[in-house]
Amino acid sequence: MSSSQAVAAGIQLVRAESQHVAEIGRICYEAFKDLHDRHRFPLDMPSVAVARQGLGMMVSRSDFYGVVALLDGQVVGSNFLSLSDPVAGIGPVTVEPCHQGKNIGLALMQDVVDHGRGRGIERIRLLQETMNVASLSLYASMGFDSQEEVAYLQAAASPAEDPSIRPVIDTDLPAVERLSADIYRASRCNEVAAAIRYGFSPLLRQRDGRVTGYLIPGMFGHGVAESDEDACALVGEMARRVPPHAARFFCPVRQAGFFRRVLRMGCRTIKVWTLMTLGPYPPPREVWMPSVLY
Repeated sequence: MSSSQAVAAGIQLVRAESQHVAEIGRICYEAFKDLHDRHRFPLDMPSVAVARQGLGMMVSRSDFYGVVALLDGQVVGSNFLSLSDPVAGIGPVTVEPCHQGKNIGLALMQDVVDHGRGRGIERIRLLQETMNVASLSLYASMGFDSQEEVAYLQAAASPAEDPSIRPVIDTDLPAVERLSADIYRASRCNEVAAAIRYGFSPLLRQRDGRVTGYLIPGMFGHGVAESDEDACALVGEMARRVPPHAARFFCPVRQAGFFRRVLRMGCRTIKVWTLMTLGPYPPPREVWMPSVLY
């Protein structure tokens, strides 16, 4: 991508850099706030500061590709592509509310897809907020297929500490890679390694000397487990250890047994998303919890 590349209606796309963070963070917050206020949903990002912190981290990391849309030299939107592991995840894609409907979102989406394809990435995924019919139509028109209905939940804490659960450390990464490759059907080992490095508090469960599941808390976290019991234990312990705003996770609704169990635990559904995919999609096995990226 050239920084002078013209896309549509005078839009230019440039690589996201540190000087863009203040404005793309503000736009990200305001775009999601506008959507959530219209549908009366709680905010995923409670403040501009939180949005700037999250996008600033993505801009600074070499395992993310970020693109910014400019209109007459002014920042009007951004998008990101995670590149940690073989499957790439898109988001957040946001456009200034007053400039929506001008194909800026399409240009930002096409740019990250092209970037992934240019790197030889076959599998690209995202989670789409079901209430946002405009983005659903955009992604479908670009070739994304809807695969899973996914509930986003507030976790409820277990009544007592679970001694089988502990933080993930670097020496656990080979076991994490085996689990993710077997259950998720794609390694997410590098993503877990980054979660350790950036303080996202990933947890694992160990039974009979084996790692039987792991979970990274929050919207950008994910997890896999060998059983509903392992997954529920991880969710409950996560909610004991992290603040409420971080004690959230995604649960594919098709995993009916796991979904019912976490609801009985007291977990509360916040809203529903749709997992959408571009390229091959071997469905995960056992129990899995996606991130907002995939």
